[in-house]
Amino acid sequence: MESNLPATRDEMPDSRGREAEPLGRRQPLSVAFLPLALVTFLLLALIIATWTFLAAAT
Repeated sequence: MESNLPATRDEMPDSRGREAEPLGRRQPLSVAFLPLALVTFLLLALIIATWTFLAAAT
């Protein structure tokens, strides 16, 4: 007599009839803005330092 147990996750096909593909690693959007914020900060600091140096030279 066979037991009538539900299928495990490994045995279940995808709803489209193929194996489910693993999801890729996704990073939050805030991580992408960190390098942009650092570059913006450094650029502004350089502009302000240059402006101050040129204003003091005249």
